[in-house]
Amino acid sequence: MNPFKSVYRTDNGTIVIELVLRNVMQLFNSLDPSPFHEKELDPDAEEYIFNAVVDQPKKIPVKMAIYLPEESITDTTRESIILGIHNHFIYKSSVSDRELRRLFERGRIVLLIAMGFLFGSLLGRQYLATLEQTLPVRMAEEGLLIFGWVTLWEPVYIFIYGWWPIVQKRRIYDKITTMEVEVLPKGSLFDITSSMV
Repeated sequence: MNPFKSVYRTDNGTIVIELVLRNVMQLFNSLDPSPFHEKELDPDAEEYIFNAVVDQPKKIPVKMAIYLPEESITDTTRESIILGIHNHFIYKSSVSDRELRRLFERGRIVLLIAMGFLFGSLLGRQYLATLEQTLPVRMAEEGLLIFGWVTLWEPVYIFIYGWWPIVQKRRIYDKITTMEVEVLPKGSLFDITSSMV
């Protein structure tokens, strides 16, 4: 028995994410002059698709059904919509790759800088240890130690925690790029709804 309960319709074990549109331009960014298959998705449509896929368990297959007025559906429109969605998320996945590379590059740079500060602060402590151990000298020693370790926080964060959200996002983008997309007339949605009652 599957403990997961979805608010989405299922079709033979596949979760169906449904999107009902008045016209094709609701899906794409109207300011982008590219042809449909190269167009950028509308930010609201992108967010809806991304969040809908995030909501689903990783191991359950997902597909998308886009409903349009029957008169606006042609083979060219259908192909352009499917390509447009896949191409958009392929691009978003490649942006995530670049973001991850830049993050690790920055991590390496800040690690070198932090190691330099840590080395300098430890040297400073060694020098202070040769002086008479007054309260200000001991405070300076402890301050240098704390400062040296605090400088390591940024690279430690990057290499342990900072990269994970980018990888998770990229995995969702990759799942969407291979997701089956159907373009159907709005009337078929009524038929599906009726058959479920």
